[in-house]
Amino acid sequence: MEESFFHTSFQDIGKKLKACNDTLGELQQLGVSHDVQLPELVLVGDQSAGKSSLMSGLANLDLPRSEGACTRCPLHIRVSRNAEWSCRVWLRKEYSYGSIPNRPIHESDVTNNDPFFPWRKRPSTAVLEFKTMHDKNEIEEVLRWAQIAILNDDKPPILFVPGRGSIAMNTPIDKAAEETLAKFSPNVVSLEIKGPDLPDLSFYDMPGIFQNPADANDEYLVNVVRNLSSAYIQHPSAIIICAMPMNSDAENSATFGLTRRLQAKDRTIGVLTKADLLPDGGNHSQWLEIMKGQAHSTGLGYFITSRPQGKDLEELKKWEERMFEDESVDKWPDAFHAFVDRCGVERLKAFLSERLGEEFAKSLPNIKHKVKYHLDKVTRQLANLPELPHNVELEIQTCLNSFADSARLKIDEFAARINSLPTNFRDCLLEIKPKFTLKDRTDIQVVELIDDDESDAASVGTATTSFVTPSKRRHTAPQTTPSNKRTRTDLAVNGTPNMVKPEEAGIANGNSFGPSQPVPPQPRQGLPEPFTQFSDVGRGFRTLRAVKEEIQAKMKAGMPSIIPPDVYNDLAMEAIRPWNGPTTVYLKEVIRQLQAELDSALNKSLENLKKRFIYTEAKRHLKSCLDEHWRKTQLELDELYNDEAERVMTYNTEAFDQCLKSERAVLTRFRHHMRMMGAGYAQKSLVPWEVLTEEKQVQEIKRRESEQTKLKPDEFEREVEVVSYVRGYYKLAALRYSDAVTQRIVCRMIPAIRRQLRNYLDDKLGVRGSDSTGVYEKLMDEDAATAAKREMLKMEQGKFIQALQSIEDLESGKLSDTASVIEYSGVQSEPVLRRRESDATMENDVHYDEA
Repeated sequence: MEESFFHTSFQDIGKKLKACNDTLGELQQLGVSHDVQLPELVLVGDQSAGKSSLMSGLANLDLPRSEGACTRCPLHIRVSRNAEWSCRVWLRKEYSYGSIPNRPIHESDVTNNDPFFPWRKRPSTAVLEFKTMHDKNEIEEVLRWAQIAILNDDKPPILFVPGRGSIAMNTPIDKAAEETLAKFSPNVVSLEIKGPDLPDLSFYDMPGIFQNPADANDEYLVNVVRNLSSAYIQHPSAIIICAMPMNSDAENSATFGLTRRLQAKDRTIGVLTKADLLPDGGNHSQWLEIMKGQAHSTGLGYFITSRPQGKDLEELKKWEERMFEDESVDKWPDAFHAFVDRCGVERLKAFLSERLGEEFAKSLPNIKHKVKYHLDKVTRQLANLPELPHNVELEIQTCLNSFADSARLKIDEFAARINSLPTNFRDCLLEIKPKFTLKDRTDIQVVELIDDDESDAASVGTATTSFVTPSKRRHTAPQTTPSNKRTRTDLAVNGTPNMVKPEEAGIANGNSFGPSQPVPPQPRQGLPEPFTQFSDVGRGFRTLRAVKEEIQAKMKAGMPSIIPPDVYNDLAMEAIRPWNGPTTVYLKEVIRQLQAELDSALNKSLENLKKRFIYTEAKRHLKSCLDEHWRKTQLELDELYNDEAERVMTYNTEAFDQCLKSERAVLTRFRHHMRMMGAGYAQKSLVPWEVLTEEKQVQEIKRRESEQTKLKPDEFEREVEVVSYVRGYYKLAALRYSDAVTQRIVCRMIPAIRRQLRNYLDDKLGVRGSDSTGVYEKLMDEDAATAAKREMLKMEQGKFIQALQSIEDLESGKLSDTASVIEYSGVQSEPVLRRRESDATMENDVHYDEA
């Protein structure tokens, strides 16, 4: 600290006034005050205290005075002299907008621990550049939009930049100002203004303190605004500029009372504004006592200003000259002429600039020490983070190459052994074929001796069930012997695509034999995973009587013997409709198994990097790659399904004829057996057709032909033919569809994943671009939290490095080349900022001529 320039070459602070204030402004702009207390000017006051006019005067700029502009967040203004005029607007975010209760915000929500509710402190300060201007006429609009951006913490600030952001370009500014997320923000809008006639000064303008908000729901803002002013007033290095209007009683100033309660009186400069509105002939003693230091005393005294509305900067400057110096304004009382050296914004600016520069120079050793302390602390924290490998790029590329090779091998092995899943999918489609009840109550020709409600329905199916016969005696018309009494018979059939098995007992539109209460089905073997959930699909599809009714409903008038094509088409399409369920499950299961295989490959290849960010990122992108192929393939399968569900269509007549013949043989055999049972002739269950030898099949066909003479003509012969057609087409379509679906998955999707996986990961991880060095380092962070911490620490490190550089430049004199020469003309005591061109050796000196 002893090496600071304050103890060596800079003991004459006047020589480096501009350089000190410029450096201070840079440190404030960097957000160093978040960690290091810096000298600062803080302009506070009640609402309507003339604060906006005073601010414009201090900045030597026509800043907006319109209602709502720059009053809903703090404003930091940094002005300095430069050949060209420019203004850069920044947003400095130290707080983020938190969640709010599902009710209006109450005063009780604002507490000592939560003074700006619902705004809460961020872990680090974010400084965002908003817009740079070279036209003074743009300032009001840009400043208002910057404030709107600060109040909408949930949206990117770029949306509100005039002439560029979509919201600023498409929303009226007054409307946008009314629809902000928050009504107030402790975050700062910062202006860096440079120009030929500007002082070297930086200060904060705080929202005016008020007591009675226009909206009763905003009562909490009274405390929030007061808390904000209190927070800045309590900064031990802050110089407080407290504005009090002379057209009101000084006792009414809530802000001045606040400075006293916070024990900041010794650091306060009082500014009596609106001197032109001092009442004529009134009691001026309170103001004279204040100026003499006899009442409402402050450590830095008082200044008086007069900035009437409706005048531009040049006019206001001349107005204050006439009022305070020339004494040509009659209404200004003579008693105040003794304080001419403390009247006018120009004298106030010179005083503030000098005072601020002095405070900064005095505290610079301590500031530099704290900046170095925080820089060292951040550097140590960065060093304590997990060490990166010597060659990060090589390490990552080696692991990714290993994964790519392993993934290709896993995919090839998976495709080679996937046979069971496509087979199970095919069998599922065949198993959920439509099952028709081939037994009708009219098949039993009996004289009912006792009411019997027992069910005896049976259908063509694929699972083991029972034929239920009445437990009470029924007698057929021609025979009454006990040998003709029917007993309960079980038909157990093992599942193959052409098997005919009875459906569960139950009433179907009154066409079954009897019972009003269905008999529970016998246990049946379900489909294998993942298709078990579809085991009952297709059961109870139609009864023969329902098919008859459907034919009659769709039959064209006058054409009684012709079955309408719609009957075949509609039944077939209804049977096909459930296919989308098994198809979705099939694809999902393939993706699941493939994901497991690739995760295994990733775990093995990145075994040593599992605690690094690359592992979680690679795993996330691997899943997204599979998800993309999943979605694409699902769309393709949807198209296949829609084609099948559109209408009956095949040109493969030979295959269809075979399917039809097979179904017809099974169904007519089973239908015959049902009729024989109904007539009391059949007692035993059918042996599956497939297990019969060719000789036995021929014998059974001949036996059936001979048994037909015992039965009356079958009234459902036509319906059985329709059922045969529908099931025959269903089988053909199911085999065709199952192959097509498997082709899309096994021959298209899986090879595409194999080809694209490595390039996909490289692209998503960002390891291919020209700026990939930083990406590799980020990927080697331990986890997301560590990566975020590293990023934050790097930002903090950069901030302190830049701050320390600014201080060292100031100490070395690099900033003094453009220092201003300040002279006071004896009569006006007006600071005149100009460059000494006559004496190059004195160019960097500051000279005082006191009157």
